[in-house]
Amino acid sequence: MQFIQRALLTIVLAGSASAPVIAADRLSADYHEPRGGQTALVDQAKRFSAWNVARMLGDPQFAKALDKRLAGEDKAVMLDTLLDDVRQPSAQTKASADKLRFLDQRVREHKAIARDSKNLLEVRLYVPRGQDAAARPDMSKLLVAYAPAGKRSEWSDVEAFDQLGQVQLLDARTPPAMPVLIVGINAREDMRAGMAYVNRSLRAAGLQSAPPKIAPKTASSMAAGDIDTTRLDRVSLANSQESWISGAAEVFAIVSGVQPDQAKAELSVVDMPYLDYAGTAYTPNQIMVFWSSYRYGAANIQLFEHDDNTNYKDLAVALSQSVSAILGVFAPSYAVIGQVATAILQAMPAGWFSNDDDYIDSFYTIERGRTYENHRGAANNATVTLSPYLLRAQ
Repeated sequence: MQFIQRALLTIVLAGSASAPVIAADRLSADYHEPRGGQTALVDQAKRFSAWNVARMLGDPQFAKALDKRLAGEDKAVMLDTLLDDVRQPSAQTKASADKLRFLDQRVREHKAIARDSKNLLEVRLYVPRGQDAAARPDMSKLLVAYAPAGKRSEWSDVEAFDQLGQVQLLDARTPPAMPVLIVGINAREDMRAGMAYVNRSLRAAGLQSAPPKIAPKTASSMAAGDIDTTRLDRVSLANSQESWISGAAEVFAIVSGVQPDQAKAELSVVDMPYLDYAGTAYTPNQIMVFWSSYRYGAANIQLFEHDDNTNYKDLAVALSQSVSAILGVFAPSYAVIGQVATAILQAMPAGWFSNDDDYIDSFYTIERGRTYENHRGAANNATVTLSPYLLRAQ
């Protein structure tokens, strides 16, 4: 309890580095809750977590557990899992482990997904392109970095720590020539939990229909239970917006339109976990639109990229308020479909998507029953092939 009480003090963590190497005492051994809201807390938590992991590398048992976890093809491990692996940790490692678990809890609470996720913080190994991925570096000698705060286009340096807690600055734009450990939020888990929260909130607000159910076939009505959908057959991105420190992209779609029997918007958030890298064509065969939920046989599909600082409660509230305001001004008509998509973009201020590149593209007014071959989005950053697909009753 004494640690938690200290942790809740509102004193800002040490400032950013201004030289390639900075003394270890610039970072306090105790975490202090920062002022500045959601973005500040997540960014400070990542920084403090990276510093703690770097200091723990001096414990042979921790370094051994980390080496074992990162020895295979999977170059990432959840921090909580890693901490459970450490046998006979030193007193410093035990103290750091308590702090890391507390930080994980605080981040999940601030992102409104404590109910939906048990762990978010991870450590992953960055291996330079062309270097033997099977080679096993000495974990105790690696730098530990974290993704910087602020706009991605303005990143110049990446702060990294050695096991003494000293800071070294890496180039944000040029990938390092040596392996680096990166501590941050597991974007895959964050997205999974966040999408669950947002969709649950949209349903509670009356802005998302219940998913259709396939009814059994009968002799008298062979097609009565079939479900009309649009399927994503192929997708590629011209730019996935990520740097070496961020890793693979995590993308989600918001499908929107007007409900079939009410003057309300219909929104559905769809996870796209396979869409990792720009310049690669993916063939997911993923259902994107259930047409029974949309009036006028038309819907929008908009792509966004995961951001560590997203507060899913605020996002759900903003989406609900923004699209509800649009439908309150315009009588339901075909033209409103595009207005709903505009309202979605307006619901996402830079304060939540602080990296500033998280909007990828929009596909407006996708029509029911129509095939779209190599169809470019409005921002010219994504290309999709969409086709009608009928889910058959069994």
